[in-house]
Amino acid sequence: MATGNRRLSASSRDRILAAARELFAARGFKGTTTASIARRARVNEALIFRHFPAKEGLFTAILREKLEDEKLARIIDAVECRDVPVEEALRLVAARFAEAFDPVFLRLYYHSALEGHALADAFYDQFVSRFIAMVEQLIDRGIREGRFRKVDRSIAARAFTGMLRSYFLTNELFPRHALKGDPKEISTSFCSLFLEGVNSR
Repeated sequence: MATGNRRLSASSRDRILAAARELFAARGFKGTTTASIARRARVNEALIFRHFPAKEGLFTAILREKLEDEKLARIIDAVECRDVPVEEALRLVAARFAEAFDPVFLRLYYHSALEGHALADAFYDQFVSRFIAMVEQLIDRGIREGRFRKVDRSIAARAFTGMLRSYFLTNELFPRHALKGDPKEISTSFCSLFLEGVNSR
């Protein structure tokens, strides 16, 4: 019986988190009440506070869940790849970035940034900053190996990561103006443009 109760408890927690993700993404943290989360999750509001001491705890749990996402880990694995040419490593990063795209979390993340919520800073510090720093190291490797010309690695890393983020953000917020085609292929095309430039050589 205890095992059944634990399973039921885990199921209700998962439903609460899923409902919170959707509502935070649609309305922001401030615009979402625990009552609305309870309705969406089909649970009693009091049950939310049995799992989470406050609404803030839902944000923390969502962030932790996202940081443990296997798809994010696959992006980092690609950036750390040492057994392929640096160009191939960057193409792999772009492809895995596309695979990891999560429109619900994207909206939640930008909502929290606009509201000045700590979640946005926490995710930036724990994933985005690390990701950019590792892309800098990849670009530095390309320069040392003579495969890339000497550039400011910080600016180059921001250019590379920024074009991918901009593509997915535009597609999500302005779907009528989205580029048509497979996101993975488009992401690797962006990467090829980044690597080759538009100069005629």
